[in-house]
Amino acid sequence: MRYMLLLLPLLTACSSHYGKKHYVMANVTKSEPVYKTIEIHKPKRVCEERQVVQRESDSATPTIVGAIIGGALGNAIGHNSSNKKVGMAAGAVLGGSIGHDVGKQNGSDVVHLQTVCYQAGTEVEYQSVVDGYRVTYQLNGREYTTMLDRDPGAQMPVVVEPPRNR
Repeated sequence: MRYMLLLLPLLTACSSHYGKKHYVMANVTKSEPVYKTIEIHKPKRVCEERQVVQRESDSATPTIVGAIIGGALGNAIGHNSSNKKVGMAAGAVLGGSIGHDVGKQNGSDVVHLQTVCYQAGTEVEYQSVVDGYRVTYQLNGREYTTMLDRDPGAQMPVVVEPPRNR
């Protein structure tokens, strides 16, 4: 048991160095951005003017006359007082609609311009973006180059293996 207590601090000290990384600061001599080109697909929107022909009547008279005639017919068809009111209302609506259509047939054609927009395929836009940095640094009199995702500045930490005891 006495020997176990003496070996425990020694084992702990040895195991604490196992698996640890050692860093030293290296001087950065050059850092250059590396670019890549990406494609951006955007919907292509096209707008155009189209001519729309509508038949219009300048007068409301055909609609009004149709409503009056339709109401009178609906009133005459109804048998009792509640049917007469419903018949008159339905006849007025139907007669007004028919009168409106007749008035349009006797009207004139009017041309309107209407803007119509729609998607017609896609447009491709190319854009350059920073993909990383090519970094050159010096360590122990030698020069090394690596790729990093950011610019490290004047110095950067470098992992080195601890010296081995022989």
